[in-house]
Amino acid sequence: MYHPFIVGEKLYLRGIEKADLSGDMTQWANDSDVTQYMVMGAVPNSGSIYCSWNNLEEEYEKLMKSKTDVVFAIVDKKSDLMIGIAGLYDISWIPRSAEFRIAIGEKKFWGKGFGTEATNLIVTYAFEKLNLNQVHLGVNAEDERANKCYKKVGFFLEGTKREQVYRNGRYYDVNFYSILRSEKNRKQKKQDNV
Repeated sequence: MYHPFIVGEKLYLRGIEKADLSGDMTQWANDSDVTQYMVMGAVPNSGSIYCSWNNLEEEYEKLMKSKTDVVFAIVDKKSDLMIGIAGLYDISWIPRSAEFRIAIGEKKFWGKGFGTEATNLIVTYAFEKLNLNQVHLGVNAEDERANKCYKKVGFFLEGTKREQVYRNGRYYDVNFYSILRSEKNRKQKKQDNV
């Protein structure tokens, strides 16, 4: 393992490093399978930290200085391969809330529980280490894998905005989820008692 910060069963989370900028992550935004349900990917190399080399370096520097974003590389423990990124964005320290985002860019790791494990680890980190009270997110209503993952972790579906995102020649609804610290604690106690 290379600089692990949080270690799970199948994966570990570490900080994004400058060397990651020249890896496969720069191509994930250009992969239509990876971006099918995302806002990013409508134009080549667009989106948050997926941009041109110069923009990647700028975004990396901003991330290193940020007091409101905590972003992790998701790494497969067996191969030490970075398979995605996930994090807490726009952290509001007074109401103690943050937005969760995740992308598994390496497709051979899809459907194997890596997204669920990374989500669970980061939500636990948000509550236990950062003392947050609420984590929220928005996801394409048709992204079955992602919706299933969030429900499994314990997120509550708060509502749906109709035709919120335009991709692939049509509009998509977006589901909005949140999870509270108290809900995560109750779910953990239930699992511990089984």
